[in-house]
Amino acid sequence: MKKLLTIFSLVIFIFCFSQEKYVNNATAYNNSKAKEPFGYINNPSINEIYINSDNTFKMWMRPHNSCFTWQDYKGTWKKEGDSITFTNRYEVKEADSYEIYKNKNNNLNKFIISFKTDRKKIIANQSISINYEYDFDSKLNSEKSIEFTTDKNGNIEIPINKIPNFDKVASLKYKFQYKQRKIDGYITENDYVNKKNKEIPKDIVVVLIEKPKKETVIRTVKVILKDSKLYVISSNKTKTNIKDFHNEWKFEKIYTKE
Repeated sequence: MKKLLTIFSLVIFIFCFSQEKYVNNATAYNNSKAKEPFGYINNPSINEIYINSDNTFKMWMRPHNSCFTWQDYKGTWKKEGDSITFTNRYEVKEADSYEIYKNKNNNLNKFIISFKTDRKKIIANQSISINYEYDFDSKLNSEKSIEFTTDKNGNIEIPINKIPNFDKVASLKYKFQYKQRKIDGYITENDYVNKKNKEIPKDIVVVLIEKPKKETVIRTVKVILKDSKLYVISSNKTKTNIKDFHNEWKFEKIYTKE
């Protein structure tokens, strides 16, 4: 009787937690037919879709350039006839800070950086860590962080002649602890923080956002299930007022059940 109960429990477990797997390895790590198996893929496709019996799913993006770039996504699904809708939610948050370049006259012999909040509160007597980020082609590594303390007006000053290899500096990275938050950002007008093509303005205001806004993004993917295959019909997501840096979902047209 005990053995029968064990078998019955196992059957119930398998039934309740069963899973179906659908694959398309066009951009997957294990796709030996890829034209550039170790090349960079800017926007790889979802490679695997796992549909669980508890109305949850998991999708894997496994780019064949490196396993370090693999990502997975979770959510819920619902079925109506032969149509399945996958829903995934995630949160985007406003940046903790932004920079204002007050004066683009680069004849100053020092950086003057002011720190305040978006509620016009001066951030005085605050320890600020500064790193110099060098142009990638210079082969120079960022040196050890240098600590500064803001004065009563929330300012720090960095003499140009105190910055090693200043002509190769592409950005200044600032870091500081504000109450329970770790704040960091880059001061630059270059396209990338480690690629110099412009001089950095010398007179700057760093504005800390005291209560960054948050928004929820909802992604939906609609597919048709037919002959043990998923045919992708559409993929959409809600728009936000906050910049969304998450990867876009890209799908192949058909996923086959394994």
